[in-house]
Amino acid sequence: MNPLLLNAARAFAMVSFADGRLSPKEAQRFSRLAEQDPALNHFGHLQASDAWAVASNEVHEAQSFGGALIRIRAEITDDAGKTLMMRVAQAAAVADGKLEAQENKAVSSLAEALGLDPEKF
Repeated sequence: MNPLLLNAARAFAMVSFADGRLSPKEAQRFSRLAEQDPALNHFGHLQASDAWAVASNEVHEAQSFGGALIRIRAEITDDAGKTLMMRVAQAAAVADGKLEAQENKAVSSLAEALGLDPEKF
């Protein structure tokens, strides 16, 4: 599985799960994001679906986003990848139609882990 796609799915899943649940709306939103984002759309629906399944299972089984955060930080080191992760995380924060404090905190945690200023996100 492509590391960029998998880590994008992890970023989306970790922010989505920050409120304690992953909704079907969030899964659908990741699918649409993967189809539309220029950095992800060349992977296709099947690969995006597989990446979401892996990432959402990782986050759900751990009941935490810490593992996803560590993997993203270790595997995404270039500026373009970091920018993509933050774009995905911000999309996840509103994917279920609600903006919650826990999701904002997850976005900030991701920014910090990537060495970015959380105030910009």
